[in-house]
Amino acid sequence: MKKKLLSVLLCAAMATTMVVGCGAKEEEAPAASAPAAGETKEEAADAAKAGDVNGDGKIIVGYISKNIVDPFHAPINDYAEETFEAMKAEGKIDDWTGVLDGETDPNKQIDRATDCISKNCDYVIILPAEAAASDTAVTQMNDAGIKVIVVNSKTTSTDDVALGYVGPDDVEAGRMLANWVIENNPEGGKYIHCQGVIGNSAQIQRGEGMAEVMASHPEFEMVGESACEWQADKAANAASDAISKYGDELVAVICDNDDMSSAAQKTCNDAGRSDITCVGVDGNQNPLQMVKDGEMGATVLQDGPGQVGGAVTMIEACLAGETPEKEIMVPFVLVTKDNVDQYLK
Repeated sequence: MKKKLLSVLLCAAMATTMVVGCGAKEEEAPAASAPAAGETKEEAADAAKAGDVNGDGKIIVGYISKNIVDPFHAPINDYAEETFEAMKAEGKIDDWTGVLDGETDPNKQIDRATDCISKNCDYVIILPAEAAASDTAVTQMNDAGIKVIVVNSKTTSTDDVALGYVGPDDVEAGRMLANWVIENNPEGGKYIHCQGVIGNSAQIQRGEGMAEVMASHPEFEMVGESACEWQADKAANAASDAISKYGDELVAVICDNDDMSSAAQKTCNDAGRSDITCVGVDGNQNPLQMVKDGEMGATVLQDGPGQVGGAVTMIEACLAGETPEKEIMVPFVLVTKDNVDQYLK
């Protein structure tokens, strides 16, 4: 009797310490191993081991873009399409949703998350529009048992509920922007800051990094900070207004992305003020060409396709029955005339 009781207790202890990995839902583990119609228990178990999260015998991947139009995200989306079509052709996955357009709108991303849930996706990659407002998309998919990988910028609950995060250290990007301005304007001066969409984690963190560096350089004065929402025309207007207001005292325009920095630099150049240092983040082809042509000094490049590639690596680890890395950081690169040929297509 004592041996029988000990055996029962050991089994109970083992059951309570089981950890659910990539191949099954945390709250519905039995469902992931339950056989579908006409499927044996052994076949269902094999499907779960192969990374079939919901246990329906298929591997479906969802992809929610930030948008499908801006110069930074277009090549990212193209990379995703090429990669998942290849994985489908090779039989690594059964299907994927195609590029679901988030339209830089958290509400649209929530709608796309609902689409992914209805399509029985096992894994979803999302590039959030905003840190807080897009978080509902992440949490809803997680609650539905989907393994979510957040790419490029975090939402508020990414660290807690997502399978993983792949992206850059945006605080470091902000530091790089500020240091470039300081290096090229040793006597200091006035500068303005063109921000991205307020509330996006990249906007927040790049601003933090810039402010951190500039705090120890009192020779510089920020005389304007505008929510230009990543848009070139708004940054161009901000640069034009600052030139009119501050004249020769204006030495720099720091931008949260390159759509804005290249437009601001063109505005300055056209006004005969090529001496103004304009710099931003992304490393799109247009600003790279401007660096090559000597029309702009630098850009801080981030590898968008490489970030999606890191997310694909996480999915492939799950499909192999392995535990993926929780976080993959993709470093920024300062691109100047000295190394631009490495990145210009």
